[in-house]
Amino acid sequence: MTIEAIRTPSRPQKADSAVWVPVATGLWVGSTAGDFIGMIEKVSPRAYVARNGRSEAVGTYASLLEAKRSIERRS
Repeated sequence: MTIEAIRTPSRPQKADSAVWVPVATGLWVGSTAGDFIGMIEKVSPRAYVARNGRSEAVGTYASLLEAKRSIERRS
């Protein structure tokens, strides 16, 4: 079993800023103002599947940053 530390943002977040939390190896969950906006799963070294707040796949991206931005644009 692997336990990962959950890091909180070091600076205050704007109300509309997304916060991304790693919940398991290769899995991130995003929220804005406490509302779930989506999740990202690393499926290979260069492939991240982004899912919206309804868990529908919205695309596969080459980087975590691209996947995050994709979900944030939709929220």
